[in-house]
Amino acid sequence: MLRNKSRLTLAVVLVAATILVAGGAAVASNTGFKINKPLVVAGTGQIGNNWLSIPYFNPYGNGNTLCTQLGLVSTGITRAVLLKIDAASGAAVSASCGSAATFTWNPGQGVRVRNAGTGAPTSAIIVGSHNPALSLSLPKSGAGAIGSLWFAVPYHTTAVSAADLCASIGMTSAGINRGTVGRLNATNGAFTSASCGTAAASTLTLVLGEAVRLREPTAAITFVPAHF
Repeated sequence: MLRNKSRLTLAVVLVAATILVAGGAAVASNTGFKINKPLVVAGTGQIGNNWLSIPYFNPYGNGNTLCTQLGLVSTGITRAVLLKIDAASGAAVSASCGSAATFTWNPGQGVRVRNAGTGAPTSAIIVGSHNPALSLSLPKSGAGAIGSLWFAVPYHTTAVSAADLCASIGMTSAGINRGTVGRLNATNGAFTSASCGTAAASTLTLVLGEAVRLREPTAAITFVPAHF
């Protein structure tokens, strides 16, 4: 019943009060979002690995629907590939577009799109709305990818930098072991990580529509993402 209500609410707000964002800053809203998100085409290494922030209420449902709506290549030998990482176990799950009907993700979980294939799009429209009551869990970090939460930053977040995220989430920002925020630049494949409480965290700027990786070495944290 709640899911049906959420879908109805999403449909109404997208028709009645959608916000269009085209390469600029988001406008605060408690209704809906529509963003024209640039997508880098796959190259060597990490180039073309786009970590997307999907709105917490969205019309996609599964990986194949997401691929179709974003115009990702879903046929042929070389296709776009979706990937998610379970923060609790560190396990990665991937699925190629066209065979991703069982690929789903949790609200607040970032989805990586490796934008590959002939005719791969250079941008895509992403729509959805926010769930202001949703709380997320950031596990204590461990070996490998354990505790790595690829966080879908809300489109109307109050955070501008990694430092803002550290403060709003309550990540450890002093001492030897501190929380970290990292982002993957899909254009050049470079990964940048900044420790909370440092100057680097203040200069690591968030990108609209992009998920970032959170790691917290001290203890698990449950938080409600801050937004306007």
